[in-house]
Amino acid sequence: MLCGEDPLTGRDFSHRRAWIENRLLELADIFTVHVYAYAVMSNHYHITVDYRPQERFEFTEEEVARRWLRLFPPSRDQALEPAVLALLEDPERLATLRDRLGDLSWYMRCLNEPIARRANREDDCTGRFWQGRFCSKELPSDRSVWACMAYDDLNPLRAGMADAVDAPEHTSLQRRLEEAEEYPERLEEPLAPLVRRVGRVVSEPRPAPRLDMPLRSYRAHVEWTGGSLHSARGGQGRAPPDHLHDPTSWLALVASQRQRTLTPTLPRWVRSAA
Repeated sequence: MLCGEDPLTGRDFSHRRAWIENRLLELADIFTVHVYAYAVMSNHYHITVDYRPQERFEFTEEEVARRWLRLFPPSRDQALEPAVLALLEDPERLATLRDRLGDLSWYMRCLNEPIARRANREDDCTGRFWQGRFCSKELPSDRSVWACMAYDDLNPLRAGMADAVDAPEHTSLQRRLEEAEEYPERLEEPLAPLVRRVGRVVSEPRPAPRLDMPLRSYRAHVEWTGGSLHSARGGQGRAPPDHLHDPTSWLALVASQRQRTLTPTLPRWVRSAA
């Protein structure tokens, strides 16, 4: 297992799931990739993102430089500000870096490669940590986005890694609900992108929501869906949420996320898996 218990040695690598979770959120504050849902499993992960490559043109040149240096900090013998100035003096290099900050493939590369190196150091070995390249598929409607988000958040339950319907570990729903404990108003707000604002003040504006479903309603969707699709884990027999139209087709849509064909396209809404 990459991020679980090794059946041969008995070693538990579950702590690596936190590595992936923290990294994907950190990168969401650097790239033009807005993370809405994720689930980090023992041997893979899922992410649902709003991919907006055109946002890279909104960055100032200095912001491009500083974002890139958060990804690849200068060497220990070089200070940050001289590194920023060096990039600002190279317009061609800045243009290349701007394009990379708007590239989903670079987001995934900067997510996977550091995790692989860290895991290999821990294992004292070399070689491939991830099996193959990531896959992505288009989500053509808000309803399909919600269904994919619910599928992500319920993935640990489906895989038997969680015993309860409500917020399995290392999922976006768990993080949203933990945030709502500190900021209760988030329960009534439309779902906004998840982002880890490294070194930012709490009062800084959050990313604008692009889904009109509030967290309280989304939680009800997920809990009812989990109880209906995974009855052995609890929740079977509950009435569907009042705001859930056509529960039968909704359950079929969530269940179908596992079978839908992955495509190499990069549309606005994307579900990625690695």
